[in-house]
Amino acid sequence: MYGSVSCEFDFTTEVLNELLSYQVVEGHGCIESNNYNDLHAFPDSGAGEKIELLQPIIEKDLTNECNFDVKMCGSIATEELHFGEGLHRKAFRTKVIYGLLPLFDPGHRCVLKIHNAISHGTKANSELIKQNYVLAVQECHVQSAARQYGNMFSAEGTLLEGFGEAPEVIPIYLVHCPANDVPYATIEEELIGEFVKYSMKDGRELNSGRKESDVGLKCCTFQHWVYQWTEGNLLVTDMQGVGMKLTDVGIATSRKGYKGFKGNCSISFLDQFKALHQCNVYCKMMGLKSLNQYKPKKISPKKTQASQPIPKSTKKMPSSPQSTRRSFVKSTFGDKTSQKHL
Repeated sequence: MYGSVSCEFDFTTEVLNELLSYQVVEGHGCIESNNYNDLHAFPDSGAGEKIELLQPIIEKDLTNECNFDVKMCGSIATEELHFGEGLHRKAFRTKVIYGLLPLFDPGHRCVLKIHNAISHGTKANSELIKQNYVLAVQECHVQSAARQYGNMFSAEGTLLEGFGEAPEVIPIYLVHCPANDVPYATIEEELIGEFVKYSMKDGRELNSGRKESDVGLKCCTFQHWVYQWTEGNLLVTDMQGVGMKLTDVGIATSRKGYKGFKGNCSISFLDQFKALHQCNVYCKMMGLKSLNQYKPKKISPKKTQASQPIPKSTKKMPSSPQSTRRSFVKSTFGDKTSQKHL
């Protein structure tokens, strides 16, 4: 076959200027801003700290490792004092100076979470840096997996009359700070408003008015939905956030994991949730089974290497919590696109 194909694009002046303000940094596979206005948007912050940002890829199938998209180069200005601290990490407020479009506009306020294994460790520095990387990647993997299930849950629930808006687990990104002693961290948008915890990390629901709120009820239903969808082998825990936006979630899986994926919480949380969960109006709306009559299905060792918690048209999948709506969920895995974070 011979011939040629051509096409034309009509760009506005604003779009052209935006395209011209970025270049691929040779030898780094990294996108960086050339926009003079971006560089000088925050004169009080100087040039900030140069970073490389990697976006986790939302896979069709849950996998045993976290894969990332192309690196983006940019700069952020981070406050010196942290505002939150957990067992293994600290949270710092930061703002984007340039280079992270379209994920974050210049001036966007975010939260940088740094795992402090290096400062408290006694091993060789190279080993601690590796551990720092592993912890940051694991955090990206867990929250991205929870977001993946959240997209499925939202697609099914919002089809139901009277269900309304569904909770959303916000995106998280891996950050490499070459000039920093602790080189790897995670970054996400800062959630502004009242930060509320809807369930404990061990799977227990809060016996307070928080759980009885509309968001709290839907979070509990989301946990139930994931538990049933994975046949009792995976549970999203530690549900917390601002409004319908959730972050810092955890995942518990059965002893051998689920389809190759292993969570970051104790397996005992699965039994705890099954014993204590009380179905609510949204559980009934989605046709979920009572957990008192539900027996988790054990996964054989051979199947733990497979990775497909999400339905594909060519493979036989577990029964959906609501099979009449499963055909719609098949195409909902694309990603969408301020909190005491610990």
